[in-house]
Amino acid sequence: MLLVFSTLVLTGVLVFLLPFSQTNTRLHVVSGVVCTALIVKHVLGRIPYLRSAFAIRSKVIGPILRTSVVVFWGGVLVASVTALPPTNWLMDQSYEVRERLQIVRSSSLVGFGQTMPHRRIVVRKAKQDTNASLSIHLGYSTWLDELPTTAVWVESTTGTMIETLYLDESIAYRDEVSGRDATLRRSDVLPIWRHAYTAVSGVDAKGDVDGMTGATQNHRFELDGYLTPGEDNRFVVCVEVNLPGDVNEQWRDVEWGQPSLLYTALIDVDSETPHAILELTGHGGGLQSDGNIRYDLESVTTARGIVDLFLAKLDVPRPEFIEVRESHPIVTYSAARAKAETHE
Repeated sequence: MLLVFSTLVLTGVLVFLLPFSQTNTRLHVVSGVVCTALIVKHVLGRIPYLRSAFAIRSKVIGPILRTSVVVFWGGVLVASVTALPPTNWLMDQSYEVRERLQIVRSSSLVGFGQTMPHRRIVVRKAKQDTNASLSIHLGYSTWLDELPTTAVWVESTTGTMIETLYLDESIAYRDEVSGRDATLRRSDVLPIWRHAYTAVSGVDAKGDVDGMTGATQNHRFELDGYLTPGEDNRFVVCVEVNLPGDVNEQWRDVEWGQPSLLYTALIDVDSETPHAILELTGHGGGLQSDGNIRYDLESVTTARGIVDLFLAKLDVPRPEFIEVRESHPIVTYSAARAKAETHE
């Protein structure tokens, strides 16, 4: 019990002070469950002793002291729920609060996961049953030992970011990323996404608020308004990937390698074709990039082989099923089938 409780305390401190980590969270949750089970087992095995101990102590501990304990704990609960001092000061020291400008989280309507070792899927559900839902299949080459750092977002046809759908955990909660021999930043690894994110959020690469940037007041930061059929809605799905260290003759830096690559596809909500293959559009410019897209792809060689197939699918509800349908099915197609249907 002591070992498990010590792990529970240590992981709790790490959760408080450090960026989110699935490993640390898993350890904390599992330790909490095991510690609770051990406490229950300990209590159940000593019920007779506890009854006698409580009976004796209840005579010694007066009603005033017992009432004070209850009032104290009630005060702690109320202060924690309502964020009264000093609980608000304590939470202000947490990583979540200190680095809130750096943390990027997707909408609660977005779900993502790794269906296979070299396959990811990102799904943007519709807020209303009358709207379409969007799923993006990310297929990487099977020869990769590790998957590239990836960002998935959607833009308007004028190039303004609408919503970030997915960002790798390694850079979702911090701006700095540990590289092989140096510390990288989001703007180094995924410069195109970072530039687009800065333009709409007003938060620069250092986490400072830049009052000179940010989208106009009429800009919609959610995808829902673009998923409504029958209104000639169109938007662009963007995926940026980067596998640091993938060098070639022109991009020789061992740490950086070839630049990040951008894949895009135009989505027409009213189109009769539900699928769209994301095509290689440009690259991020490599070391000390300004975030602008470079369209000269002649220098990109082996980095092209990182991606097997990026496929977007729009699921538009049928009018006759709008009233009864509660969820949107996700259909994943193989690369061969998707390409065949596209040609047809």
